[in-house]
Amino acid sequence: MIVIMVLGLGAAFSIQRAMLPEVDIEVIFITAPYPGAAPEEVEQGVVLKIEDAINDVDGIKRVESDSFESYARIMIEPMEGYDLAKLMDEIQNRIDAIAHFPDEAEEPIVRQPELQFAALTVQISGDMGERGLKSLAEEIRRELLAYPEVSSAEIVGARDYEISIEISEQLLREYHLTLGEVANTIAASSLDIPAGSVQTRNGDIMLRTIGQAYVQRDFENIVLKTWPDGTRLLLGDIAHVDDGFVDERGVALFNGEYSLGINVFAMGKQDIIDTARVTREYIEQKRARLPEGVSLETWSDITYYLEGRLGMMVKNLAMGALLVFIVLALFLEIKLAFWVMVGIPFCFLGAMAVISTPFVDASLNMISIFGFILALGIIVDDAIIMGESAYAEQEIHGHSVKSVVDGVYRVATPATFGVLTTIAAFAPTLFVEGVFGAFPEACGIVVVLCLAFSLVESKWILPSHLAHSKPVRSNLLKSVNRLQEHTNLQLRRFIDERYDPFMRLCVANRYITLAFFLALLILCGGLLASGVVRLILSPHQPGEFISAELQMANGTPEELTLQAIGRITAALDEVRDDYQRETGSDFPLVAHVAAYAFERINGRVEVELAKEDQRDVSTVEIEQRWRDAIGSIHGAEILAISSEDGPGFGPAIAFDLMHQDFDTLRAASEELEEALRRYAGLYDIRNGASDTADEFHLQLLPEAESLGLTRYDLGNQVRHAFYGAEAQRVQRGIDEVRVMVRYPRADREMTSSLNNMYIRTPAGDEVPFDTVARLDISQGLLKATHINFQRASEVTAEANKELVQPSKVIADIRERVLPALLQKYPGLRYELSGMADEERKLGVSLLVGFALSIFGIYALLAIPTKSYLQPLIIMGVIPFGIIGAIVGHWLTGYAFSMMSMIGVIALSGVVVNDSLLLVDHANQAVARGADRYAAVVDGTRRRFRAIMLTSVTTFMGLAPMLLERSAQAQVMVPMAISLAFGIVFATVITLLLVPCLYMMLEDLRRWWHGEPQPRPATPDRGGALVSE
Repeated sequence: MIVIMVLGLGAAFSIQRAMLPEVDIEVIFITAPYPGAAPEEVEQGVVLKIEDAINDVDGIKRVESDSFESYARIMIEPMEGYDLAKLMDEIQNRIDAIAHFPDEAEEPIVRQPELQFAALTVQISGDMGERGLKSLAEEIRRELLAYPEVSSAEIVGARDYEISIEISEQLLREYHLTLGEVANTIAASSLDIPAGSVQTRNGDIMLRTIGQAYVQRDFENIVLKTWPDGTRLLLGDIAHVDDGFVDERGVALFNGEYSLGINVFAMGKQDIIDTARVTREYIEQKRARLPEGVSLETWSDITYYLEGRLGMMVKNLAMGALLVFIVLALFLEIKLAFWVMVGIPFCFLGAMAVISTPFVDASLNMISIFGFILALGIIVDDAIIMGESAYAEQEIHGHSVKSVVDGVYRVATPATFGVLTTIAAFAPTLFVEGVFGAFPEACGIVVVLCLAFSLVESKWILPSHLAHSKPVRSNLLKSVNRLQEHTNLQLRRFIDERYDPFMRLCVANRYITLAFFLALLILCGGLLASGVVRLILSPHQPGEFISAELQMANGTPEELTLQAIGRITAALDEVRDDYQRETGSDFPLVAHVAAYAFERINGRVEVELAKEDQRDVSTVEIEQRWRDAIGSIHGAEILAISSEDGPGFGPAIAFDLMHQDFDTLRAASEELEEALRRYAGLYDIRNGASDTADEFHLQLLPEAESLGLTRYDLGNQVRHAFYGAEAQRVQRGIDEVRVMVRYPRADREMTSSLNNMYIRTPAGDEVPFDTVARLDISQGLLKATHINFQRASEVTAEANKELVQPSKVIADIRERVLPALLQKYPGLRYELSGMADEERKLGVSLLVGFALSIFGIYALLAIPTKSYLQPLIIMGVIPFGIIGAIVGHWLTGYAFSMMSMIGVIALSGVVVNDSLLLVDHANQAVARGADRYAAVVDGTRRRFRAIMLTSVTTFMGLAPMLLERSAQAQVMVPMAISLAFGIVFATVITLLLVPCLYMMLEDLRRWWHGEPQPRPATPDRGGALVSE
């Protein structure tokens, strides 16, 4: 015992701490950059080739590809159980075998993504200019990575370096140059060439041609042309060389100032709290060495919330343990209560020791700590049964080793199988599919390990402690024991005067009793079906952060996007001012605000609120007030505000429509989108097929063909002018800097520049653009999606789960809308995706797991009862325990969620323990020759205290969690409600319905054998059997 506890203590101080359990994302991503290409060009030039190469690879379940401007992203989901590393290797080999991608396309990257959470963000602000801030950010990043506790740090909000060489059309024509020729000259002139070595007596001397340009002046001195008289044309004579950043506008603000951020990560087995601590210590030291006017701040520090949640869980754990001890001390000897409680740290530390081993390799997180809270009330059940039986034996025969052994032996078999059935009930949580599966697994593995150690503790360690405990001599303990004797006296009086007569009445009218409980079960099912108890599989879980995502209409000027971002942040200021005016508080409602604008039409605002205990307004209310203050923004196609906590798994409602013809797909998507808009409570409804933008299509005129011009010639020269011709890439430190040759920025922002452009023919002549080509305006896709090699469109919606249940909307859409669409558009297919698909996977896993656990419980119960029918009596309490779970949600106002269902599955193993105890006692009496009626009545009387104590301690162990009102605990409360209220109601079922079911089985046996029904025999008040 001491060895295990010491190992557990060591593990407790060294185990990795994390916010959430590690989630294995069993998918493969392929990223394929194609700079400057439109989505349809990316689709044709990259995606279709990759899809064709991998379409017959074994082990692929689903392929989803998205083609965006300048890149493609392909997600591959493997079949269940398939070797992901093997699949990645095969996919990489197939891609490597593709003969030809477009010249400008880059090598596709195959990788497995990781779900990462930054420990915190370091924000750098100051009047240093973009280059100065980025240089400082890179310095800080390098210094942070020197710490062993920091494995990854990423700069946020900074643009990549780029050298842009800009030449006007007029100067190009004046010197008879093209942008492509300038790029080729730079590539040939700016380079270092190793030339081998000269072998001398003193050793080898390396030969190198040195000419690589690195900075602006180096490039300006590159010679473009020379004339016979020695005159030279330098690049700097005709070009503006901008050694700056990539040609994309954007803004990154932190608390209203231009700023760059560094996200600091703990990866692998690193402790996230240690990572954050080291980072904060470094920042404190770095501040003293910063230039004047430059500031460093940390924000989005999730370790603060992690430590708060861990502390909250530990507090609830301690309070639950105290309540369990008080209950045990009231009904059992205080020394017995003490030894029962000693088993709790033994089980916990034993589980901790195993969790930290490489075989389990888990972290200590919010979910696993909740597993310890769940286990608190469950693991003492076994010890209570053993201890109570030993105590009852001592009450009759006095304190001795023999009394303890006899008492423990009497209940050893049902207690052991009771624990095994509970393990069987929790086992399915270890095998839940989908990305949600890591959460029930983290909780379930803790409970299973605690139960396994409780078997050891209750069967070997506890009896030894009880057998060798000394009689009570302390006056204080004697006073406590007198209180305990009084409590037991009142309990026996309740059993004799209240419970026993009512139980006999129920058994005498057992069929009416069964009908009553069945009616109650149906009524509670109606609470769910009618919506009185809301069924929301994934309820909204607000965190301490709120984000606003903005997307303006295509073609919106960047200035309007920035104005919209300004309006969103100003609305947040209004909410803060209103709050301070209403409450009279000077404490800020908002701690930090980060605002980003990128790609001209997109923006994002991230808000960290003041700590929960420093404000008296909820996150949800702040979110709603902010949404109301923003109102509508002219030109905004998407404005989504969310305070959802934890990792996101897609929209609440998402349908993937598939059809080979895009026009058909667009029409079907628009109809589905319109159908979703008719449901109250849905918002942010999006239709992927409607995301289009204006495009200019270049068309060759007949005159071009006579000049020998091809589409490639035309497209390549226009690309060089507006996107740029890549001359080379220069390595400067860790940065790979592109060197681009193109038109000046002002010319690239006007379509009239095309009409002023001259096209070089194969013969070397220059002809005006409008004489060889024309521009056609058309609508192009912003994103081209394929699912399983078929063109697809995703139609999504978010849901206010207080107003509408996404599952009901999905069911209604599948019943009324989609069948009509499938009939109207032949060849159309659909699939669920997003959160709904993950919920479906989780629901199927839980359903299959529940069925397997029921079968496992039945098989385990058949061993001690030696019967195929009696396990059905014992398991009869399982559906009625659900009554308590539903009523508990109704009383507390919580929606019935996936976590509630997991609690019900766990409940199925816990509730059979008491029934098994009662049936086993009755079977032992029958084996000694007692009448079945008298045996079951006597069993309920004798086992009443043990059954009551196991249920009350389980409830008390969870009580602090039930009363927890912090937002940090809300995700776990529904699971606690199911288990706590379910076990209480199941206790009533055990004490009233199980005796009825036992006698109904006897009725069935006698009817089958044609035996007459006997007159009942009843026990006297002392428990002796008396025939009537």
